[in-house]
Amino acid sequence: MMKQAVLRAPERLDVSQVERPALEPGDVLVRVESSLVCGTDIRIYQGTKKRNVTYPTVMGHEFAGTIAEVAGALPAGLSIGDQVAVYPLVPCGACVACAKDRGNICRNRAAFGYQLPGGFSQYVRVPAQAVEAGNLVPVPGVSAAEAAIVEPLACAYNGQLLAGAPGAETMLVSGCGPLGLMHVRLARELGVPRVVAVDPIPERREAALASGAELALSPGEGTAADVLEWTGGAGVDVLIAAVGRLDAVHPYLACLAPGARVSMFAGFGGEGSVLEIPANDIHYNEWSVVGASSCRLDGFTKIAEMISAGELRVDDLVGTQFPIDDMAKAIDLAASGRDLRVGISPWKD
Repeated sequence: MMKQAVLRAPERLDVSQVERPALEPGDVLVRVESSLVCGTDIRIYQGTKKRNVTYPTVMGHEFAGTIAEVAGALPAGLSIGDQVAVYPLVPCGACVACAKDRGNICRNRAAFGYQLPGGFSQYVRVPAQAVEAGNLVPVPGVSAAEAAIVEPLACAYNGQLLAGAPGAETMLVSGCGPLGLMHVRLARELGVPRVVAVDPIPERREAALASGAELALSPGEGTAADVLEWTGGAGVDVLIAAVGRLDAVHPYLACLAPGARVSMFAGFGGEGSVLEIPANDIHYNEWSVVGASSCRLDGFTKIAEMISAGELRVDDLVGTQFPIDDMAKAIDLAASGRDLRVGISPWKD
């Protein structure tokens, strides 16, 4: 038997004892040691994310644990007891997106956390297709929570590459929650010399400065002008929307440089959110607007290696970790924005 948090309907979550998953040939059973709460989990819980979500469901796509059991042979380099982070997407391998090596936007993909049972559980079955595809990524030498944070950091890495962060001179990160702070750190790691961050919460602005931002500002009527002045009038090369609010984007269009890239990184609650940019501004300035959906397996693996090697500090991004019985409290705290990466330790009393 094991404990598992099951979402029966929006805001109807219960934790109960269920049977451990039975394995089919090629499957692997992971003993979950840490599972973090993402904005996507919050939207699923609240019912604002509906696409591909069916009930009952087991949320949690940012998780890590140890290999506990295998029905067959493990891939080379993995052994029982190894700590792994689980890449949360299982692409179909046959669609147009997969043919272009963009399995993270495969329309037929299955995702842990709402299509496959996710990490808000003491054990997770990783199906053979995912095992064969390389979804079990070793993350040795760090805590389970640090291993679980590979996934959101890999998403930030995907967004940075799509927005052309390498080679940029300046970047504006709008929103300094845990993912915004990850963006600041990654930007510096990727060689962006100057980063400015914007957030209304003083503690988060301080954290952005500690993460490598040169300047941290509170949003207001004059903030875009302050950013433009900070660039000497040149404007910022990359704008990262690290929070799903249109007012985290619109004001800062006024401080974009020629040839700038805007990354709509965060997910937006509600299907009716519309980003409005004057067409001629895009035309005459050659601006690019890019999305960023989840992460690629190669980026996930690279980030896992960087965290294991100590090249990226992430332990200070881990917030309160609750026992699984307090799953609803963990979601409420994460939704409040008062903490860093909130999560659960499924075996904690």
